[in-house]
Order: sequence, then structure tokens, then C-alpha cells
Amino acid sequence: MNRSQINDTQNETFNSARLFVWGMVLLMTAVFLSGCTTLSHAAEYDSYRENSYHPADDPTFDRNLEHSIYDLLPPSYSRDQTFQKQRPRYDATRSDEFELKLKKLLSGNDPRYDRSRDDYEYKPRERRNSFPTRPPGEMFPTRQPSESFPARQPRESFPTRQPRESFPTRQPRESFEDDFDNQKLRELIRELRQRTQPQYDRDRYETRFPNQIPIDPNRELKAKLSQRYSSPSVVATMQRLDPQRAYAFYLEVNRMIDSRHVQPPSYDVRTKKSLQNLIFAVENQAFMSTNRVSASPEQIRMAQQSWQQLMNQNPARNSQEAVTVLRQAADIAGSQLQMQATGVIYEFAYGSLDALDKHSRFEFTPSVSGPRVDSGGNNIVGVGVQLKTHREGAVILRTIKGGSAQKAGLQRGDVIVGVNQRNLTGLSLDEVANLITGPAGSTISLNVRRGSRDARVNLSRQSIRITNISEVKMVDAQQKIGLIRLEKFGEGAVQELDKALWNLHQQGMKSLLFDLRGNPGGLLTEAIAVSNRFIPSGQIVSTRGRNQGDNTVESATHEQTWKTPLVVLVDGDSASASEIFAAAIQENRRGLIVGRKTYGKGTVQTHFPLQSVAGTFWLTTAKFYSPTGREMAGTGVTPDVSVKMTERELEEVGPLDRDLEAGVNAILGQRPGELVNNLPRRQQATPVQFQFSG
Repeated sequence: MNRSQINDTQNETFNSARLFVWGMVLLMTAVFLSGCTTLSHAAEYDSYRENSYHPADDPTFDRNLEHSIYDLLPPSYSRDQTFQKQRPRYDATRSDEFELKLKKLLSGNDPRYDRSRDDYEYKPRERRNSFPTRPPGEMFPTRQPSESFPARQPRESFPTRQPRESFPTRQPRESFEDDFDNQKLRELIRELRQRTQPQYDRDRYETRFPNQIPIDPNRELKAKLSQRYSSPSVVATMQRLDPQRAYAFYLEVNRMIDSRHVQPPSYDVRTKKSLQNLIFAVENQAFMSTNRVSASPEQIRMAQQSWQQLMNQNPARNSQEAVTVLRQAADIAGSQLQMQATGVIYEFAYGSLDALDKHSRFEFTPSVSGPRVDSGGNNIVGVGVQLKTHREGAVILRTIKGGSAQKAGLQRGDVIVGVNQRNLTGLSLDEVANLITGPAGSTISLNVRRGSRDARVNLSRQSIRITNISEVKMVDAQQKIGLIRLEKFGEGAVQELDKALWNLHQQGMKSLLFDLRGNPGGLLTEAIAVSNRFIPSGQIVSTRGRNQGDNTVESATHEQTWKTPLVVLVDGDSASASEIFAAAIQENRRGLIVGRKTYGKGTVQTHFPLQSVAGTFWLTTAKFYSPTGREMAGTGVTPDVSVKMTERELEEVGPLDRDLEAGVNAILGQRPGELVNNLPRRQQATPVQFQFSG
């Protein structure tokens, strides 16, 4: 064995030992990092178990409602996800994979590192200041000795190898071994770090909520059109009209708006609203059937485009220009849809109505003429229940005396979830009421839920006389507290009130609860007369409109009034005449208002008989103001004693009446008695001058 072979053997042994040492270092590093990660996950798991969900310790858990906010999340959202978001995703197989890869590397079986070392080309590193600056004019610089280069070793220290043609420049073996081993070490350490770092798992950490369905901005208009042309009175009135009578109906409606409405809109607003109604009406099957129109989708689309172009033209500034727009719209309907002009003119009349406030409307049945603040007949056909919106259908607020619902034992808080095998979930209150009503003598099947029990009740529809006062009783016989529930301010309301008051007086009544919850209003004259029974002096209400006859001031004039301590119960459905009475009681310091803020209607409708068709026109002709001159429209009456209830509590009508309980407590607190015994004499505020627009 020559000296060169001995040197080669020593170098191979030295390199093998060095590779073995590096392998042990990597193995110990991997074991150490894996152990740290395991301990970290164990500590997080212990804290996770300590923080695991216990309903009794959850601050979001409501003991009264027996549910937590987690119950409101989608079913796909797990309760454990809240704590999993703080735990890194860890796979136990990663450590095994790394150890297997390390073993392959140490045994030389890793395919990524099985290439011969001779296949790697040596690229010498650039060193700063290792070459002198090239002299001018010299193409290739001459290498000069430099202190940065070490002394050249003897040739015997290197193994005798023949250079290959493709790699004319060779790297020293020791430098190659260092770079080769360092490269493998860096790659393994980098991979180890990536595997041991927590990774974001989108499926685990992100809550998936159901897709939001976009709300149709024209949904209300489409629903109004469907309701309009499913009304027998509306359809029957239109079918009795010819184009000349329909045109007279349109002119009469607009003349009345111009002369009597409290704030008439411009003709441009009315015509655009009418054209918008037509654009959506031709998509409504009920409208097309009523007008006997059969058109293709392409014809409907062309007509809609023509009406849209007509809408974008110059505005209608007066009634003559509005009539011109009406004729052009009728020509489009006739030429493209073969539709009679009656339907177009009829919808233009309704478009003028829709451009007004939401309380103005048509009624194609004869009714009592005169100023009113709401409607109300004396007889209805139904089962005798007063309903309120519920997420599963409708909830019963009270049953009407003499109705089939009361006879069957239905009571406050019962939820009607089905009518004639039809589920009511998602239906509006009007849709539920339309399903329940029907001809007298017919039967109906109701699915009723009371608590956790369900029952099917068969009832018969019958004509029920609706009185203004539905309940008169003593709610506290010991304290002599009476209750009167006024459903509406209809004709004869004050006579019924006098009878009820004397009835309670004979039973020894000392205080009175006057319930106006859910009362939509009625006749303005009845509201003034009822107020006169309790207010000895002062202003009750003032009305102001565009005409001198609509401007009135009503004050207390009754010679004898009841001096009984008074509490008035109101809620968000108390409107119009109810608000007039409540504001008069509150601002004249005659009693306390208990409950929730009222509706805030604040307008007066006058009924005008129509000459062109059989019916009346309910037109808003004035606004009313409280005794202190405060406008009631949009503001309502804020109670003195507020009974705060959540939306869920308002929907879930239970047997316990919290408003009534609050009213009794207010009476027992002696404040209503102090008010009635110390009625102050104070000067009323001067009403602010009413401003008109349009």
C-alpha cells in the first residue's frame, strides 16, 4: 500500500466518522424538538379541558331561557371549535416520517441524495478583494499573488484523479464534503421546522355560515300587486269599468289629491310610480289573468323597456302632461301586449294612490263619511281571535266573546301553527288572517300549540259583532282596581264607556286601568268624547291641514268628569285615536302612561264617497298635534313607566301580563292618585305655525 492509498483510506474513515456524528446530532435535535412539541400540545390540551364548556359556568348561558348564544349558531358550528381555534393542528405521523427520512439519509438510501458526489460541479465562492483591479488595455487580468489565498499544498495530499472534460475545474475533496453535508443538514433542519410549526386549517378554524339570500328591493311592491289583484272587490270593480269610466275614476282621484291631501306629491312622482307599477304588474299572473292578457316573455320584456324609456323622459309637470303619459302607456300596452286601456288606467289610479302616505287607500264598499283616524266595522266573519305575528304562524292575544274560538277553550298565548293542514311558518299576519277568514257557516281546522303540546281544533266561522269595549272587570278586588279594555274608537264608544264605568263604580272601583294595547284608532270625534270623560280642563288635540276646515283645536268641555286615579296601558300597536287619548292624559297630567312607545301614526283620514265607482276614498287630510303642540306623526307617545321586553318576549305571549302587572304596581305606588288630586292649572304652550310643502 503506497502513501497515496493510505491517505485515501484515512480520509474516508475520517469522513465516515464525521457523517456519523452529524447524523447523531440531527437525530437528537429531532427527538428534542418532537418532545417539546408533544409537551406543548399536552399543556394546551390540559388547559383546553380545564376551559371545556360547562353551561352552568358559561356567562352567555341564560338560566331563565335555558339556552346559550351557541344555540343560535348554525348546526355546522361545533361548540368545541371555540377552543380548537387556539390549538395548533398536529399530526402524530410527522415525527415518524422525519425519523424514517433521517434513517434513509444515514444509510445512503435516500433517492434525493444518491447521486455521485462527482456529479456536483464546484463553483468557487467569490471573495472580496481577492483579485486586483484589471490594468487598462489588458483583456484578461493576470493573477497576482495575494494574502487572501493560502499557500498551495503539495500535490500528494490530494487523491490522484483524472479530470473530466465537462468539469475542467475541480473542487478540493475536503471543501466538497463540507458543502455537501452542510446542504443536507440545512434542508433537513428546514423541513423539520416546517413540519413542527402550527398550520392553519381552514376547515377546522373557520365557521361556515349559510349563504345569505339577497333581499329583493321590489318585494314589497310585488306583494302589494299580488294582494291587490287577489281581492274580489278590487277585481270586481275593475271588471265593471270601461275605458271612459276608468279615465273618470283616474281624474277624480287626482283632483281629490290636489285639493285635499295634506302634502300632495307632484304629478311627476305619481306618473313614475304608476309606470313602475305597470312594469312589475305584467309579471304578475293575477294581474294578467284579470286583464285577460296572454303574452310571450319577449313581448312582456319589450313592453317593460318601452315603459322604462317613457319613465326616463321629461317629467310630467301638471295634470295635462300626466294624461299624455297615461295615453302613451296605454298605447304601448295595446300595441305590444294587446291589452285593453282599462287595466292601464286602473293601475295609474292606484299608482297615484301609492305615491301618497301609507294610510290613504280605496275601499270599494260604502262606509260612513266624515273625518276618521282609522277604520272599523261592527261585524266580522271569523272564529273570534285577535292575533299577533309569530315566527311559526300567529299567536292569540285574546279571544272575542261569543266567538267559536272562545267556546272551544282557546286562550291567550296559544300559537296557531297550521290552517287546514297548511304550515304557517314564514307567512305574514295578513296572509294568516286571510286563511282563517271565510264565509259564514264554513268550518276550519286549526293546528294549535300550547307550550309543548299540540292539538287540532275544528271551528266554525260565524258572524261576530265587534263591540268597542271587549272586557270590563275588577283585576284586584281587595284594592278595588278596575280594568276596561277598549278595542277601537268606533261609533258608540263613549256610550259603552259610560256603561262600563258605572258598572265598575257600583262594584266599588277606586282606581282604573284603561287598556289601549293593540287599539288601532277609530273616529276622531269618539277620541275627543272619551278624553272628555277624564280631563276636566285643557286642550285635548289640534289638527292642521291644507284647508281652513281641517284646522281645529279641541279642548275639554264636559262638565262632569271621573276623578278616579287612572293608568293607561299602551304598546307599539296603539295608534291614531289611542295616541290622541294617551297624549291628552299624559300632557294634562291626568294619569300615567305604562307600557311601550306607541305607533306614531299622527294623521287624520277623511272618507270621500267616489262618484265614478262604488266606494270611498280614505285620504289623509290633516296631521294632529298633542296639547303642547308636539307633532304626533312619527313620534308617538313615550310612556311614563316603560315595560321593557325583548323581541322574543313580545313574540312569545304568555299567560302572565307584565304590562298589567306594571300598571297595578303604578297604582299601588300612589302616583296616579297624587296626579288626580293635584291637577295643576298651567297655561298651554302656543302651537307652532304649521308649514306645508308641495
